[in-house]
Amino acid sequence: MLEGRVIEHDRVEYKTGWNPNDIIHSICAFANDYDNTNGGYIVIGVKESNGMPIFPLEGVPKEKLDSIQQEIFQYCNQIIPRYIPRMEVVDYKNEGIYLIYLWCSAGDSGPYQASKSVYVENGEKADKSLKYWIRPASLTTDAKQDEISELFDKFNSVPFDDRVNRKAKIDDIMRGYLEDFIRKSNSSLVMELNSSSLEELLLAQEVANETDTELDIRNIGVLMFAENPEKLIPGAYIELIRFHSEEAEASDDFTEKIFTGPIWRQVQDALNYIKTTVIEQKVVKVQGQAEAERYFNYPYNALEETLVNAVFHKSYREPDPVEIRIYVDSIQILNYPGLAKWINLERFVSGKVKGRKYRNRRIGELFKEIDLSEKKGTGIPKILRELKQNGSPEPEFDMDEERTYLNAIIRIRDGFERKEKMSESMSESMSELERARMQIILIYLETNKEINSAAAAKLLEVEIKTASRLLLKAEKLNILKGTGKTKNKVYFRE
Repeated sequence: MLEGRVIEHDRVEYKTGWNPNDIIHSICAFANDYDNTNGGYIVIGVKESNGMPIFPLEGVPKEKLDSIQQEIFQYCNQIIPRYIPRMEVVDYKNEGIYLIYLWCSAGDSGPYQASKSVYVENGEKADKSLKYWIRPASLTTDAKQDEISELFDKFNSVPFDDRVNRKAKIDDIMRGYLEDFIRKSNSSLVMELNSSSLEELLLAQEVANETDTELDIRNIGVLMFAENPEKLIPGAYIELIRFHSEEAEASDDFTEKIFTGPIWRQVQDALNYIKTTVIEQKVVKVQGQAEAERYFNYPYNALEETLVNAVFHKSYREPDPVEIRIYVDSIQILNYPGLAKWINLERFVSGKVKGRKYRNRRIGELFKEIDLSEKKGTGIPKILRELKQNGSPEPEFDMDEERTYLNAIIRIRDGFERKEKMSESMSESMSELERARMQIILIYLETNKEINSAAAAKLLEVEIKTASRLLLKAEKLNILKGTGKTKNKVYFRE
């Protein structure tokens, strides 16, 4: 936060020194987590101006570190129900500048309240009236009546992803997945991987609760780091069905795939499958124009955003998986349930709805750490933008009256013929490297009638014999047609 000069906002607060009233009120506000952003952070020992930290840092005198921590613990006992943040003393850059760092994650036993006067100087009059404290922006304030009602509604329905999974054990968590995630998120925990236990890493990621015996694993821990989350949370997987003919469901000609493992890996694996077997690029030379036009049957970024949204917003209380259905002229992504009742569908479709309440706040938070989600209501505008730039039709969103499901439909761009059989052959019979090289050749053949081994070798920057083997394999799979004898053989598309 300090290196990036992070400005004070609804999740960060800087304090020059120990001020019991202000700090306890802010701890209480972060615990209430009114905006569902998973609490926030307080750094004591940092002077600020207009929300920005001032350097050099003030720091906390070393001799006061223990007494301040003890007082924080003491005054936190005045928060009702009791709430204690995680506390850490930081020696900033090992320069002897000490800071007290408070990590105030969202509580699950609130709403929380604290008296207006947690602490008074001698001679001052104490105001012991209890207030519910919140942070609607960078300012801590007491909640008004309608906001208090919202807090009670919120804590009466703690998000499913933040609840403890009573079936889960620490043995269900795969340390490898957890380490991969930490590295991918560029977390400072990377430096502690070799010296930290699995329990310590789970607590640091706030996906487990510490108890007197063993850890309680939260649903978010199961979803993000279990080998088979669907065994503990039915429906926590992605089902993909690809139809190869216009008859679709009425035909037996389809391929089915199930993606399991941590939900973020499911998203990546499903997208990789679509990227290598479904997405195609077309290059069209325009007369009188130096640069050719390039576009795709489906823009990858639009599909990525649509799938991430489906996995992010699905209700994991329901046993139905996220479904991807690939037809000859569209890709449809289905999740359960549909939009919340308060969301206007027309405004949603136009990208004008900014959701503040999230069904799965922890999924959104951890997806954001690995750049899968921005969690700022930008999903639909991004989908609209990517489709428009590609020249694709606008997306369609289908729901029933009860909003039990949401089906997002992405139509194929004009100008693409059906090539599902060809793509499936590539997927099942070629390696990833061969598929990548074959896509280059197919793009070349969009603007050229034919290709031979020598031209393919030059195009792919490989030896002629390597290019020749690839072209022969494509012919056997009916991806290309060949004519002529070995040395002069040429290949083309029907």
